[in-house]
Amino acid sequence: MIIWIDGANGVGKSHVAAELAECLVDRNADYVESDLYWNAFIKNDFFKAFSEFNPYRNKYFLGILRNTLEKILDCGKMPIVSMSLVDKLCEKELLEYFEKKKIFMLHIILEAEKETIIHRIENDPIRDESLRNQQKLNVPWQIQYLETEYPNAIRINTEGKNLDEIIGKIIALL
Repeated sequence: MIIWIDGANGVGKSHVAAELAECLVDRNADYVESDLYWNAFIKNDFFKAFSEFNPYRNKYFLGILRNTLEKILDCGKMPIVSMSLVDKLCEKELLEYFEKKKIFMLHIILEAEKETIIHRIENDPIRDESLRNQQKLNVPWQIQYLETEYPNAIRINTEGKNLDEIIGKIIALL
């Protein structure tokens, strides 16, 4: 099984996915932070990264991530992936690929109001100013994309909820 924790930049995907993996350690959960893989990809193969300098639109990167997930699955582990799946290429190279292989997937989209997400980005000490500005611009179109492209995904509104409440909802789905 793969658990996808999806949502617009800044909604809290990484935080939720990391905590969920800790809660599911007895189920062999393995946290996969797509941003860390993207940063390693840029460092190791800048020219392929530069061909499309966006993780959800870079076919090379999506192939690397897909292969990583297959290796995790082959080891009998359950990947919990934190990633914004906000492009048709993500759907094709990841979701459709694993669906064709008959790998069960739980696709969860975390949601919040646009203003809430922007506030979270502005107050995140990990993001530098340039990244904050870029991601704030992404929020409206990402929210729209996720609303229209994934009607069958499970949606969890994070507005006014603490981490334990969100994790509890996800665990209840399992």
